[in-house]
Amino acid sequence: MKFMNKSVLALALGLSVLLTGCDNSKDKAADAEKVLRVGTFGVSIGFSYKQNGKDYEGYDIAVVNAVAKKLGYSRVELTTADMTGLFGMLDSGKIETIANQVEANAKRRDKYQFSQTYIYSGAQLVVRKDDDSIHAIADLKGKRLGVDVGSSKENYLRQNHPDAGIDIHTYDEPSAIVQDVALGRLDAYIMDRAGAQLLIDNSRLPLKISGDPVYRYQEAFPFVKNAEGDALRQKFDEALTALAADGTLTKLSEQYLKQDVSKEQ
Repeated sequence: MKFMNKSVLALALGLSVLLTGCDNSKDKAADAEKVLRVGTFGVSIGFSYKQNGKDYEGYDIAVVNAVAKKLGYSRVELTTADMTGLFGMLDSGKIETIANQVEANAKRRDKYQFSQTYIYSGAQLVVRKDDDSIHAIADLKGKRLGVDVGSSKENYLRQNHPDAGIDIHTYDEPSAIVQDVALGRLDAYIMDRAGAQLLIDNSRLPLKISGDPVYRYQEAFPFVKNAEGDALRQKFDEALTALAADGTLTKLSEQYLKQDVSKEQ
């Protein structure tokens, strides 16, 4: 009986050691996983979007994945929200950067630090195909204009043209804006020039690009202004420099946008 008790005890101890070893292996594997936490809008055709239930794709997503691979990350963890929500998550540390056409303007540079540019673009007006009355901001007086909620375009108009007499309507979905322009509920949409023609082509709606860009700008990855943010920004710059040099940025831009936005035109 004593012999049996000793045998059972030895077996139990052996199993305990074995299970503990397995748990430690799992813990080590989890610790070894290096995840880059990124925020994205997720509804921008050509930049960050979903089709047919697949994972998010587009130029922004492809670039941040390429950067993550260069830097040795196991995977990129994406979180979606509108632009206001994304910057809130960046501030709180829930994400480490944003991959979604983030304009690196003066106001944002006061609060955040940015990687080097990977998109050269501008704010572009989109109107109905049969409308030749709108070409510039001055033509929008008394008109209904659609903008993405919390976007730099909305902020630009409210700060720089508060007395222009523009009836500004904010939307969560770009697809809803172009629908309303096509249906006459809106007179125009101001959006990122780099994706304007692609959005028009994909929507198959009677729309067109009108006039020159309202203003031009560059887009980059934002980071919080602290030591960790600065260290990650420097790593991003090293990776982006390499991806530009080997032609990856050009290849990805032409794949998703049918044009090369990685270089200033």
